[in-house]
Amino acid sequence: MKFFLLTDDADAMIGMRLAGIEGKLVKSPESAKEEYEKAKAEGTGILLLTHGTAAMFGASLVEMKKQNRPLIVEIPDTNPEHNPADSVSDYIRDAIGIKI
Repeated sequence: MKFFLLTDDADAMIGMRLAGIEGKLVKSPESAKEEYEKAKAEGTGILLLTHGTAAMFGASLVEMKKQNRPLIVEIPDTNPEHNPADSVSDYIRDAIGIKI
């Protein structure tokens, strides 16, 4: 399964690259949508979006998530304004369905 990252955060890009995940740095909604279409056409299975990039898609993100491929996963970035209360443990709890 192919992973791909779309981000507006250079630090997230570097971190994912160190983990072996390719990606693109986008700075505008137009470039984000263009790169999304390219990733989709290339057969990406899981598309990672940082919160800042997900915000670029606006309301269309809901429709994008309804499609079979790629699976879209929002991840935190280094900007605290985008995700003030998010943590990895929150994502794990949500993924397994445990409410504490």
